[in-house]
Amino acid sequence: MNRTETGQGPFLRQAWYAAASSDEVGAGLLARTLLNEPVLLYRLESGEPVALLDRCAHRFAPLSLGRRCGDEVVCPYHGMRYGPDGVCTQVPGQATVPARARVHRYPTLERYGLVFVWMGDPARADARHLVSIAQYGQAGWGLSRGHALFHACLDNILDNLIDPAHTTYVHPRTIGSDAGADVAVQAELEGADTLVCGRWVNDAPAVPMVQRFAPPDGPVDRWQFYRVRLPCTSWVDFGSLPAGSPHTPEAMDAAPYRVISYAFLTPQDAEHTHYFSFQLRNFAADDGAVTAEFNALYRATFDEDRVLLEAIQREERRAPGTAPTRIASDAGVARLRRMAHAWREAEQPHATAAAPHQRTPDLGG
Repeated sequence: MNRTETGQGPFLRQAWYAAASSDEVGAGLLARTLLNEPVLLYRLESGEPVALLDRCAHRFAPLSLGRRCGDEVVCPYHGMRYGPDGVCTQVPGQATVPARARVHRYPTLERYGLVFVWMGDPARADARHLVSIAQYGQAGWGLSRGHALFHACLDNILDNLIDPAHTTYVHPRTIGSDAGADVAVQAELEGADTLVCGRWVNDAPAVPMVQRFAPPDGPVDRWQFYRVRLPCTSWVDFGSLPAGSPHTPEAMDAAPYRVISYAFLTPQDAEHTHYFSFQLRNFAADDGAVTAEFNALYRATFDEDRVLLEAIQREERRAPGTAPTRIASDAGVARLRRMAHAWREAEQPHATAAAPHQRTPDLGG
């Protein structure tokens, strides 16, 4: 298989990856595998989240199997203590601590109800690399959220999230319909790292989600704009207006139905991906029943994608020498794959410097 075309290549490390929901990170020790690395997450007494390599420097026991002692973590095997900076502070039975007895601390950032971890060079961690979401937490915008682990690689999931055309066939019960089957998808680049693929489906019946929550009096014009910001963030802007309305940002802001669905995607390994998501909606913002229904509907929608993507993953393993046949609606997919390949090529010189924690330390006294 041509890995730059159809499969997961090396992980892009210089990015904020969602590691857990804020509610998951507390006083206990949470183990999570991110980009094939074991990561320990916990929260300091001050409330700040901490992420450490989940591997004791002594004999590599998972620190997540140990215990807290204040803000320090005690290894379950021989009791070595580590501060939140990853530096060993005590080795039972000896007076000195080896200089290299430490584990890597990953930079963290808490935003949007999620704890993000910078998996690359700590010197390059910058909060400005995380997408800015103007509507989050604002009055008039309701919020629903979810998390799932897909048995599918990041590249295949991103293919799905830059592809409005699939909604006609995969999601007819929620956000798709036959009206969009022959409407072309346009692909454009926004800035250096964000690809947008979208279309307007005009003078068509409302899709089921719109009929359920904002039933129109007649046909509608609906938009679908799928954005992917490399390497791991997606958002889908979806809404509808009465047919014949202006297709302007102002009209979209005032639309009776608009949902912006964000996905933060974090590889667990080459074949499994954490899918953290939330939806912002411009109607029934404070209605708990609507939020619960949205949670269920979007979970069902993402499950429809998950079933297909996991089947695709199985077929890729079964036929590793087979390349896909591209069609017109794949313009965004092909372009995103080329962008990701270029980013991987550019990032390779930083690989060794970005992951010093992968080297085995010398623990001589």
